[in-house]
Amino acid sequence: MFLLAFLLVLTGIIYYGLNSKKKKFTYWRRKGIAQQDGQHLLYGDVKGLFQRKKQAGELSTEIYYKFKKMGVQHGGYYMMSNPQWLLIHPSIIRLVMTKDFQHFSAHNPKLSDSLLFNNIFHMDGEPWKDIRRKLSPTFTSGKMKMVFDMLLEKTHGLSDLMASTTKDGKASEIKTLLARFTTDVIGTCGFGIECDSLNNENSQFFQQGQELFKRFMKRPKFITSILILLGVLSPFRFDVTDIEDFFRQIVNKTVDYREKNKVVRKDFLHLMIQLKNKGSITDIINEKDVCQTNGEGGLSMEEVAGQCLLFFTAGFETSSTTMPFALLELAHNQDIQAKLREEIPEVLKKYNGNLTYEALQDMTYCENVMQETLRKYPPLANLTRLCTKDYRIPDTDIVIDKGTNVNIPIIALHNDPEYFPDPQKFMP
Repeated sequence: MFLLAFLLVLTGIIYYGLNSKKKKFTYWRRKGIAQQDGQHLLYGDVKGLFQRKKQAGELSTEIYYKFKKMGVQHGGYYMMSNPQWLLIHPSIIRLVMTKDFQHFSAHNPKLSDSLLFNNIFHMDGEPWKDIRRKLSPTFTSGKMKMVFDMLLEKTHGLSDLMASTTKDGKASEIKTLLARFTTDVIGTCGFGIECDSLNNENSQFFQQGQELFKRFMKRPKFITSILILLGVLSPFRFDVTDIEDFFRQIVNKTVDYREKNKVVRKDFLHLMIQLKNKGSITDIINEKDVCQTNGEGGLSMEEVAGQCLLFFTAGFETSSTTMPFALLELAHNQDIQAKLREEIPEVLKKYNGNLTYEALQDMTYCENVMQETLRKYPPLANLTRLCTKDYRIPDTDIVIDKGTNVNIPIIALHNDPEYFPDPQKFMP
């Protein structure tokens, strides 16, 4: 009798659960937004992702084209039973990212409060607005010009390394060489230190960077993936405390040394010291910047370290991946390579043979090559946002609920023949 009662209760729970699940899969349809049919009871529309048959970019591209065939500007899909809003048409993407951005100012997911995510890229709401206002002057053309000579100095080391590496006619892994170059550039421009990665591939700074991305890219086990999506486990599932401590110590020691010895160096870290001590970034750089004045609204040392770590993480993998793709396309397209080779000496003639910041700005075809590389091989396959307050889509009665995840399929848009005819062809 007890067993029969137990089975009846269990059957009732399962029946209720299945019906509840099926109802969740009508969320978008009930809102009047297009969705696919035939969701998997466990995975929703992302079965291939959890079976490790597809990457996130492949999956979003697949869903993107299904919605395009429906003739809609946006659509909804399900990550397990969690609704995801996928933007299709550039017009609605423009609304979400610019005009109506106040409804979508948060990132999703909120990974962690650790140093790795204590930066402008992972902040939301008022903290994001505040830090964005403070950091905006950091990336003006004048500030970029300020560090150009430091970057240029490292190119000589890269040239020497490539010459010595290939002198015997042996093949070399170009991505590794460029990763070492990128590390040295970030080290000197961002942290004000000499990493010496070009001369020593075992340099601690380079190895810490490699280890950080190795852990970040490590895919979770199947069960772990399920628990993350169910909210049982944090998405920030890997421990990088030791790496964070390494970068925090470098920043703290360097800032302390500069303030005690009144060291002025025109780099990103000096601008962060300005923010720490003055609360703002100024065009005039002098010894007063390194005096501990506790400017109103200044950054804390933890925030300084967080922005410096972002400078590293945002520049390391993206740059060392984009450059090899550009070289690959130039190798496959000799006509494009020849045209680029012609442009460089022609532009340099205007600047007495010197590669200056202004000369680089004049190399428009070189810029086109890099832009086309980023189109074909975007560093991010998808851009995600979180709806922070109910949003009524203009000229409709459709409301996107607060808390809804938003997905912009960058790689799908970049390879859509409607916007880029023959998208697989490299055409700078």
